[in-house]
Amino acid sequence: MAVSTEYLLSIESVRETNSSTKTLLFDNKLTNFDVDLSKLSETVDFVVSTIKSSFPTNESFLTIPVHGRYQHFECGNTPRLTKFIQTQLAGQDDYEICKKLIDLFIVSVLLDAGAGNQWSFDEDGTKIGRSEGIAVASFHMFLNGVFSDGDSYVVNGAKLAKLSAQELKDGLQVSETNPISGFEGRLKLLNKLGTTLVENSTIFGEDARPGNLVDFVKTKSTDNTIDLPVLWKCLMEGLNPIWPTEGRIKVDGKCIGDSWYLQSKIQEAHEKYGDKAPESAKVVTFHKLTQWLTYSLFLPLQKFGHFTIKNAHYMTGLPEYRNGGLFVDFGVLKVKESKLKQGIDFSIKQGLSSTIPLYTPDDDLIVEWRSSTIVLLDHILSLVNDKLDVTGTKYELSLPQLIEAGSWKSGRLVAAKLRSNGGPPIELFADGTVF
Repeated sequence: MAVSTEYLLSIESVRETNSSTKTLLFDNKLTNFDVDLSKLSETVDFVVSTIKSSFPTNESFLTIPVHGRYQHFECGNTPRLTKFIQTQLAGQDDYEICKKLIDLFIVSVLLDAGAGNQWSFDEDGTKIGRSEGIAVASFHMFLNGVFSDGDSYVVNGAKLAKLSAQELKDGLQVSETNPISGFEGRLKLLNKLGTTLVENSTIFGEDARPGNLVDFVKTKSTDNTIDLPVLWKCLMEGLNPIWPTEGRIKVDGKCIGDSWYLQSKIQEAHEKYGDKAPESAKVVTFHKLTQWLTYSLFLPLQKFGHFTIKNAHYMTGLPEYRNGGLFVDFGVLKVKESKLKQGIDFSIKQGLSSTIPLYTPDDDLIVEWRSSTIVLLDHILSLVNDKLDVTGTKYELSLPQLIEAGSWKSGRLVAAKLRSNGGPPIELFADGTVF
């Protein structure tokens, strides 16, 4: 039975379209990976130790924030954003602060596909790489008015639409000796975001500000309570035009974003429907950047917009290389030999590593890895809570807390132990718009 494009763009579709991977994973019948569930215990122990290193008591678990962009702006124990709010935004009401933060967060998150192993941002002599580096770089660009048409500390679509390669290179400090992965893809994404903001005044207002979506969702809220699917639909419909269409799946002529064919789903669809299998039955949906953005918007919406978010549990773990790398590095997932050789050969052909496999975003291995990551994060949530002995108590961790304090950080820590550059165990040959 075919499903609608509206469903495939929904948050509910993510967990549901990936559910068939769960059975295959726990039966060790994945297409591209061998599965060793005996490694899960060691993985959970490491995640628990990571959580306790920063949050040593049950009471401290209550302070674990939702996985989001705010923390990246504060990296290195430097309260950049907090200080900005307390000083430059002093005297402004919370609602406008909320809108300004969302201006910043949307641009910053959409820039936040993997930066690669070579790039870093130099802030007063301190080099900051990866997600935190992009966060700090975008923060300084925001302060310097790079995204604004003139007003202080806002983002305007008209400016983003004409943002030049040089402006972005300067802001990210990109050079021959400091290259960033997917630069052209990032620039196109910001330019397209600009035109999208301008063309959708219903959500983004006449001045085409990302933060104006706060006004829009407020009209859809009841007693300042936002239903998660409402916020999600606002972001998906409002930002969907920015995503690349080339090389992406279309259903009924409509691009369905971060959604991909998965070989096991194709096989399942043909077994069920024969030659008449609908395209929609062959895909899994991730919508990773939109999920990352949604998680990131929770804090400004709740703390400064004073909204309550209902049905936040529809969100899933983020299918990206830190969370996914955790399970590969601990041996829960092991790339099958034939696929490993294919990835190594491709990496060598691109002049990269002879030991770390490289694949394109649509490769079945990448899609299955991401799908397995969603399944495994859901699975270890209860295991981690049991190990912490907080199941059923007020201290029980939510999924975004697990990602923030545990899985994402653990993925980075184990990568640093195993590889000198701290890179993931599987590399993605991407355009800066996936993860």
